[in-house]
Amino acid sequence: MKKISGELFFAVLWKGLTQCLGAFFGMFGYKKGGKWAKCVWGLFATSGSIVMALVALALVICLGESVYNRYFRNYNCDDKYCYHSEHVSRDIYYHNTNDGKSYIYNKRTGEKLIKHVTWIAKPLGKDSLVCYSDGKKRGYFSKNTGKVIIKPKYDHAWVFSEGLASVDDNGSIKFIDGTDKVVIDEKMPYIPNMEGYVFHSGYCVVNSDEGELYGLIDKTGKTMLPIEYGSISPTSDYELWQVQKGEENGVLNRNLEPVVPLMKCSAMYIGNGTIDVTMLDHTMRKYDYQGKLINDFYIGNVFTLEYEKDEIILRTKLYDEDGNKYDVPIVEQYHPKATARLKMYMAGGFSGLMTKEGHIVTMPLYNSIEAIDYDLYLCTSTNYDNLIVNGKGEIVK
Repeated sequence: MKKISGELFFAVLWKGLTQCLGAFFGMFGYKKGGKWAKCVWGLFATSGSIVMALVALALVICLGESVYNRYFRNYNCDDKYCYHSEHVSRDIYYHNTNDGKSYIYNKRTGEKLIKHVTWIAKPLGKDSLVCYSDGKKRGYFSKNTGKVIIKPKYDHAWVFSEGLASVDDNGSIKFIDGTDKVVIDEKMPYIPNMEGYVFHSGYCVVNSDEGELYGLIDKTGKTMLPIEYGSISPTSDYELWQVQKGEENGVLNRNLEPVVPLMKCSAMYIGNGTIDVTMLDHTMRKYDYQGKLINDFYIGNVFTLEYEKDEIILRTKLYDEDGNKYDVPIVEQYHPKATARLKMYMAGGFSGLMTKEGHIVTMPLYNSIEAIDYDLYLCTSTNYDNLIVNGKGEIVK
């Protein structure tokens, strides 16, 4: 049996429909091409346009409602005092009301589970306990059921991460598990306004008593890095840790083994698969994530330097900058420019001199360099003092 395409089917159907309509209206004097025919088909086309417009309007309304419900509506919060509703899990929501009576709500059952909740903080990763406050103390509830697991009793508490949460217990930072059992108690004092106290890839950044130095502990409380670093910060994937100790910076891998050993430098940046180090002399080094040195001297850009020659050339200007012709031509004097022997390169935000063949003449010691002759250069030092340097990189006195 021969298959009939959808296009052929609808074409035949339409033709049959028009023939039937033509035969029906023919009984009332309908003639193809006549005024009656134009009136009928005009009415038919207008009706079709109106129907299509109504369908399009219905689609826009449905789509708009869908977008509103998804992004703007407060998750079907029917409480007239509710001005913000936050999704916690499939059925559990936090309804924040402007009458001071915010609560945890089960949308499926319509039950208010926890009353007088001033704020919540969701856990990281696969942890299921949500930190919340009743306005006085902090505790935890299950994000899946909305039921209180650890009653509010802590002055300060942080989110669960990798199965543990840090709490302020009478001025001492401790780590508890999901049953409120203390797992780590290293007698760390609570330091106001300090961030952190969460685990990433098995480690947690901890502070000294004064809050000025940092270290790392594991999930048993064992010290993995002593509290003697000025800063400890992981990359976004927690594969590398950048550490700073005094004037030295370094990079450790996820096992806290040195990738780039501690060294004195002015800046260190991790990103795009490389570790960029700006040394104290402004030279720049690049390492890969395994600590292999890719290049111990790389630059950012190279510029051609030009200087004004001693000769004077006269030139006549007929038009101004806007293209308007002068009533009387203007004669100007100017010094033609020529290219200096050396080029300027940039490294670590500072400038140095190099030959056209790429050989370094001076280290990147200067804020700026300007050619004043074929092989003579005005260099501005880091103290913004000007120096004259010749083509050998020597300071001319």
